[in-house]
Amino acid sequence: MNLDYLSSLVEKLRKEAIGEPRKIEEKQAYEYQDQSAKVVAVLKLVRAAHGINAMNLLCRAGLFIDFGAIVRCVYDCTEEVYFLLEEFPRASGNVDKFVKSFFATTIDGYLSNETPPVPRKKIRSAAVRVLKGDEGTRAGMENIYKTFCGFVHADYSHIMEVYNGGSYDFNVSGVPSVKERQKRMEHVAFAANAVLHTAAFISDTLGVTDFPLTLREPEQPA
Repeated sequence: MNLDYLSSLVEKLRKEAIGEPRKIEEKQAYEYQDQSAKVVAVLKLVRAAHGINAMNLLCRAGLFIDFGAIVRCVYDCTEEVYFLLEEFPRASGNVDKFVKSFFATTIDGYLSNETPPVPRKKIRSAAVRVLKGDEGTRAGMENIYKTFCGFVHADYSHIMEVYNGGSYDFNVSGVPSVKERQKRMEHVAFAANAVLHTAAFISDTLGVTDFPLTLREPEQPA
């Protein structure tokens, strides 16, 4: 698993698919002028890749609560990519609503966003269709969502997970157990593969060629 290589692939895809944002001098911020589903999907991929690197660092530091919150965010983003590009270049009413809400959250407009969110079940249904899944696929996605929602909302059981009964300590600086850290690192590998396959879907849908389906760096010529 090479996360640096995954990050470079995502950036390469982003540059080829949507290019660079334009600097808005009066806002001192960068924004994309093309407010389309394609741009939202690629930016969601960027967020997911950012999350993979955050997961890696948080897990290695034993910060399992925030690690879990990022896991949910990563999978939310991958589902949203499939939803946004399911019928590309066509866009459903729900996709249009999602895109409108996304771009309403600019640096100077996020507090005034009044567009209602698209229900998660509609987003997940689109992801299941794209992946040609069944009820088992849907149930798996829902289980991931429900499991890691508890970290986002700071639920009781998820907070108690970091308590050490031997030292009477909540490990607020990070759980020191190497075994527990290694156990959770499996989630980093699974999520990284999910992001890679989401990137491959974007590449195929948008016609960006030469996108590899592996996290193995290409061998250098002798």
